[in-house]
Amino acid sequence: MFKNYPIPIFALFLRYLMKAFARKTARQFLLPFCYILFTSGMICAQTIPQKFSYQAVIRNNANQLLNSQSVGIRLSILQGSESGTAVYVETHTGNTNANGLISLQVGGGTIVSGAMAQIDWASGPYYIKTETDPSGGTNYSITGSSQMLSVPYALFSANGTPGPAGPQGPPGPTGTFQNGTNFGDMYYWNDTAWVLIPIGTKGQVLTVANNIPTWTTLQSGTGPLNIETSLIPEGTFTMGSPLNEAGRQDDEVRHQVTLSAFRMSKYEITNAQFSDFLNAKNIGSNGLYAQGAYPTQVLINSQTDLGLTWTGTKWQPVAGKHNFPVVYVTWYGAAEFAAYAGGRLPTEAEWEYACRGNTTTTFNTGACLDNTQANYRWDFPYTNCSNTSNAYPNRPQAIISYNSPNAYGLYNMHGNVWEWCSDWYGGYSTSVQTNPIGPANGVWRVARGGSWNENASDCRSADRGTGAPNYFATIFGFRVAFAP
Repeated sequence: MFKNYPIPIFALFLRYLMKAFARKTARQFLLPFCYILFTSGMICAQTIPQKFSYQAVIRNNANQLLNSQSVGIRLSILQGSESGTAVYVETHTGNTNANGLISLQVGGGTIVSGAMAQIDWASGPYYIKTETDPSGGTNYSITGSSQMLSVPYALFSANGTPGPAGPQGPPGPTGTFQNGTNFGDMYYWNDTAWVLIPIGTKGQVLTVANNIPTWTTLQSGTGPLNIETSLIPEGTFTMGSPLNEAGRQDDEVRHQVTLSAFRMSKYEITNAQFSDFLNAKNIGSNGLYAQGAYPTQVLINSQTDLGLTWTGTKWQPVAGKHNFPVVYVTWYGAAEFAAYAGGRLPTEAEWEYACRGNTTTTFNTGACLDNTQANYRWDFPYTNCSNTSNAYPNRPQAIISYNSPNAYGLYNMHGNVWEWCSDWYGGYSTSVQTNPIGPANGVWRVARGGSWNENASDCRSADRGTGAPNYFATIFGFRVAFAP
């Protein structure tokens, strides 16, 4: 369920490998010999960054994960070849998570030699050498290296030489200035002309649907956080997927489920709403809620690009991300928020019933899910379907970015972020069920709906995702259910 993909085909392999372990197994092993599978990405900042992200899945020689374990890693950047000169060396000590994944920043460790800022990335090729001590020390017994096929452009440009100036283009047409009717009016360019967007009214937020800015009213909702909800009527439906549905997994066994009526938040819970909860409960930078139901569990982690950050005195959304779905939230954080809001997390059965909205098709939009209807990997449309654009957003979008709610008035039930459910993951019963709540215990919690980082198949109404309850990522969020 997690990807970082400067080299798409390699990262896609990592995503399916991790999803297979998250969904299908709970094997956990600790053996001294391991190998590393890694991807790298970029960390951007106002000034030229001297870091890039690095993720590794730690396994032993029996192909078993080393999960929740301290490991020592020495990273070297070599110039010229796999045995070339080490222009930069640093060390890290970190812990793998429940999935065997460790996340580091190359350039953020303890420097042994060299300086990132002095690497001339134009004088490659460069290789990254990884040496690992699976016991967490500095006895680096495992070694591997791989060519760096790309580096963050900001690093390359820091020492690069500008190319020659291009020819001067012809002058453009003389522009015109138009005044709005009221203070706060604005214009946007629709590819052919400037269009007036009048100022909105109190209680409205400016959203972009199908590349058109629109003022949208968020109506008064439920609980102390003004959560707008939709009534989901009682009813009976067939949960799971038919055997011939493309992308179907073995755990999607069809069975009949009857549910009582409930209400569900129309939108994914936002950064603004979650920060209000954290600050109301005086939850500090460690994300722990001492008076909550899970006092030893982290609810949220700081995320400086898309989510919430700790200012030193309070939590606040990243600038411009108030109306985006909260991310880096654990299952525990979602459950604590839901209780504070006067509700609960939806059960897996409630989530699928609400998502379908009286449909029996693969998606609540029909047999296909196109790029105007949801935020996902548009370059991987569903079987026998197509998109008008493959340039997917590659990150979460605002909660009303796709102006296409389902029949129950719910937005973004497909894609954007995986949504935590209350259930432990387990096999379905084949018998008729009434208000099922899932297994009594387990290892993984259920998440539904797919995300911005998934292909269309993983955003199907019946697709089942999972995650350890303490796991957090930019692909996980949630919504809340309430009594009717």
